[in-house]
Amino acid sequence: MFKLLFKSIRSRILPVSLVTITLMASMVLLLSIERIQKATEEGFNQSISGVDAIIGPRSSSLELVLYTVFHIGRPTNNITMQTVDDIKQRKDIDWLVPIALGDSHQGFRVIATEKNYFQHIKYAGDRSLSMSSGSAFNQISEAVIGADVAKKLNYKIGSSLQISHGSGESIGMKHDDFSFKVSGILNKTGTPIDQAIFVDLKGYELIHIGWQSGKKLFSLDRFDMSSITNDELTPKTVTAAFVGLKSKLTLFKFAKSIQKYSDEAISAVIPGIALSQLWSVIGLVDKGFELLSWIIIVISLIAMVTLIISSIENRKREMTIYRANGASAFFLSKLVVFEALLIGVTAIIGAIVFVTIVSYLATDQINVALGITPKFEWVSLEEVKIFGIILLAGVLSSLVPAIMVFRKNIHHGLS
Repeated sequence: MFKLLFKSIRSRILPVSLVTITLMASMVLLLSIERIQKATEEGFNQSISGVDAIIGPRSSSLELVLYTVFHIGRPTNNITMQTVDDIKQRKDIDWLVPIALGDSHQGFRVIATEKNYFQHIKYAGDRSLSMSSGSAFNQISEAVIGADVAKKLNYKIGSSLQISHGSGESIGMKHDDFSFKVSGILNKTGTPIDQAIFVDLKGYELIHIGWQSGKKLFSLDRFDMSSITNDELTPKTVTAAFVGLKSKLTLFKFAKSIQKYSDEAISAVIPGIALSQLWSVIGLVDKGFELLSWIIIVISLIAMVTLIISSIENRKREMTIYRANGASAFFLSKLVVFEALLIGVTAIIGAIVFVTIVSYLATDQINVALGITPKFEWVSLEEVKIFGIILLAGVLSSLVPAIMVFRKNIHHGLS
């Protein structure tokens, strides 16, 4: 039977191929949307762990998470270091790590922070940051770089780098009067940390001495570095602060109390809740694309049935010869069903291969755009269910032409 099936399809290779490609393309669209959305969501959620709240200026909670964790967008305002120190004294806080943003180096964001950042910030659940070589900065002139920074810029331990004022489209003059030396290179995490450069807060404050309103008034080359006191290197403001609480049960109470802080307009954002808001918005768009994909799949299945029915009318003589040589009506009906099954299986295999290629290309694009490295599977359980539904729908729809073949009388073909 399969020999006859392949010969029959080969005689109609062009229309069969077009229907198969159409069905495959609709599945590629459906699976690509689902894979990329799911992998991106998982990548976002694993980018920061162990942080119970982010304290920052009062603004959109999602905006605060995007520019502090994912380095998307620019800070709208700062909070004073005095406020950070006051909050740090609270009894319900286990640890607090301030960060300052705003500068960059060759397109990579610079994060000014304290050494305990590498101790408290985690990713992918409870995985700690670790060094592939070197160690965290011990001096204000040292820097730690992410794995992607080291790879793309070919930096090693001891390499020198100079920071540019501003980031993104608003890059200003370079802080060319002071250089940082790479003291440590982080292991790959698959998060925006891979594309970041970390420096000490005091070193970050040092390079901004002599700057005002984004312009350099005087150079550090002509400045007596020994005359700078420790207080002068203590930043007056920071962008935000990551907070870990002693008990997660106090999280909402803590966030509410920060909102009522009287000395400054600040807020405490819970990263998980902020990201859930993002996915609720993106989810609506994804649902629209999924609906469109299912509509295209239905149209493709209708086209397949139409092809089989029209081919039956054009294959009367072929069917009659089969019947005259002893083939039963049931045999010919099975031939039609297996033809639909073969088209469906071919389309599924093609879709899996094509989606895998799309997923591979999307990994690089998502990594460049968002700094995360999503992980894709060859075939997930959810995708197997989708393939099963499509295959079953294809077989069921082929029953219509199969019944038509079964009911045809041999004399119709002979006449």
